[in-house]
Order: sequence, then structure tokens, then C-alpha cells
Amino acid sequence: MPIPFALTAYALPHVLGYLPTKDGTPNPDPLSPLGLLDAAKARNLAGVDIPLPADLSAEALRDALAERGLRLVVEAMSVLEMENTDAYLRKAAIAGARVVRFTLSGILCGDRRKLRPGGWWTRRDALAKRIAELLPLAADLGLSLAFENHQDADLSDFFWLHEKTGEHSAFGVCLDAGNPLAVGEDPVQTAQALAPLIRHVHCKDYTMHVAPEGYHLVRCAAGAGVVDFPRILEIVKNNGFTDLLPGIEIAAQATRTIPLLEASWWAEYPERDVRTLIPALQILWGKGRSATEPYSSAWERGENSEVVRAEEWRLLDESIAYFGRL
Repeated sequence: MPIPFALTAYALPHVLGYLPTKDGTPNPDPLSPLGLLDAAKARNLAGVDIPLPADLSAEALRDALAERGLRLVVEAMSVLEMENTDAYLRKAAIAGARVVRFTLSGILCGDRRKLRPGGWWTRRDALAKRIAELLPLAADLGLSLAFENHQDADLSDFFWLHEKTGEHSAFGVCLDAGNPLAVGEDPVQTAQALAPLIRHVHCKDYTMHVAPEGYHLVRCAAGAGVVDFPRILEIVKNNGFTDLLPGIEIAAQATRTIPLLEASWWAEYPERDVRTLIPALQILWGKGRSATEPYSSAWERGENSEVVRAEEWRLLDESIAYFGRL
């Protein structure tokens, strides 16, 4: 039996040629989309979580997946900035996807101060309008659109978007398991709150490190960090969505610093009871690492392409082994 998880393309950004080394050197031999399918099959995974390849037709991708016995989750980027979205959704459906994941913005580290012009609230209004336009087509195609907590949106945003888009049946959430920490929320509590809406999961772990402005989130293999995957997976597996296929993802190469001790960081957030921060801070106090403990990825240290690729594969394979044991 395959391990019931997908290999996520963004777990291997340098391997796939999405990200050069820190000095700007591209991967001289990037893995192709079909090579990624082969890697998932070789690791006994049940599917892949990928952007639609521009150089493969929907039918060719569907056939390649069928030949390898793999399922498909499709990745898309920001729902506001993406062009030709209707055609992309149609191609995803023909290729056999049941879920298409979108991001809401390019914000990282929960730092909405960097979103200009108009700020977060203006963007959120625009998101509701655009999502409402896409949901009927998605439903006609048999797709769920899963909007990710991409270190930008908190629980209140997802509940608001769900309400403002008419609580449509095609509206869903992609829970990135590590990202609630980027907005001062607890991963398990986030999974519990969003469970009925979850259509996809990115199983991504972090170590947490104390920092003067808040804390650092550092990439690691699943099971080596602070995210309680057994509890999260138990919550989402019983949510009634039969096409759920969690994706194994490794966090970005660059360390994320969450500056929630800076008062101005909160300017684009609604008022929150300070007690809602307790669960995330309990994780930091209970599992966090010292501010003086060294950390960095091979990419951050400026290593060459071969070393960066080797680290990406190692963290992925360690994560697959962890979920295989679960």
C-alpha cells in the first residue's frame, strides 16, 4: 500500500529549478515534472502536489499519473495576481485533480505592514470578490479551491472569506500545518477550528528559536520540530472530505522571523485577546530553542548547488520516513 501522502513540489525548490543558490547560481540539471512523478512513485507515495507543467497537456499529465498510479493535487499561486485562472482550473480538472490550492498574498512572517498599497483589509475585500467569481466554475468542474494560510491569513480571515463568498461548497482551506505560528496561532487549534473547511494539508514542520523581536521559524524534517502532526492528521481525516491527500512539504530555505513583539506588527490585525497567544507561546516555551543555538540551511550558508540539492532530498526522505511510521 502506498503511503497516503503526496510529494509536494515546493519541498524541493532548488532541485526543481525554482530557486537558485544564494549567490544566484541556478541548478544546472533541474528535475522535470515527470521526474518528480517518478520520485514520488519510487518513494511509495500516493500522489504529487504540483503546479501544472506548462509543457505538458492536461491529457498527457493525466496519463502519466495513471501509469504510475498517482493522484494529483494542483498548486496555483495568488488568486488575485494569477492570469488565465479559468483555463488553469479547466486543465486541472482534465488532468484529474480534485483540489487546486491558491495563496491569498505574498506576505511572509505574518508581516502585513509590507502590503501596500491599500493594506490587508483592502486586499481582503478584493479576495472575497475574486473568489466568489471563481467558485461556481470550480463547482461545475468538480473542484475544491483550497486557500492556504500562507503566513498571512489568520482564523478570522478564513471565517470572514467563507461567509462573504456565500459559504459555497467549493470553498476550502489548505492548512499549512506550520504556518499558524507565523500569525501567533496554534497549529492544532487552527486545525480544529478550520476542520470542516480543510481540503488539503501541507505537512510542514519548524523548529522555533527565541528571538528579540519574537521568534524564528526554521526549516526541518517533519517530526524534528514543534508541529503535532498526529493530532492534526487525526482531526482532518474525519472531516468528511474524501479526496483529502496531505502533501509532504519542507519549509522555505530562508529562516522566517515572526516579529510579534513589535507593536507595529499588529497594525493590520483585528484586536485580539492577548490570551489567544498563550498556546503558541507555550509551544515556544516548551519546545523552543535558545536564541544562541546556531541554525541555517545549506542555502542560507551559501553552499553550492550539489550540497543544497542533497539537503533538500535528505529532509524530504526523513519526512517521508516519519509519516510512513505514522
